[in-house]
Amino acid sequence: MAEIVISLLILAGAFFILVAAIGIVRFRDLYGRLHATTKATSFGLLLMLLGVCLFFNLAEVYLKTVLILLFIYLTAPLAAHSIVSALPEEPSVPPPGLPEEPVETAS
Repeated sequence: MAEIVISLLILAGAFFILVAAIGIVRFRDLYGRLHATTKATSFGLLLMLLGVCLFFNLAEVYLKTVLILLFIYLTAPLAAHSIVSALPEEPSVPPPGLPEEPVETAS
């Protein structure tokens, strides 16, 4: 039974990381891409590390997992905020291969 739970946690984590990778490709603007990378990847990593903890079931692994998660959940939002605050005020050009959409500007 434990193997099934561990496998489900790791597969669910891999699924969320896959969704984040697809989000990087599919989202048009930088804000959406940063949202996909920070939120889905962090949650996917949480699920995968929980599966690893249950698999090894050692105090050292639990401690390392807590430290990794603390580092990820503290630095991912700060990195995303730093990237967004460094953006220029002008709208950006969409990446190649995506159809052009008119950019609305605030008046």
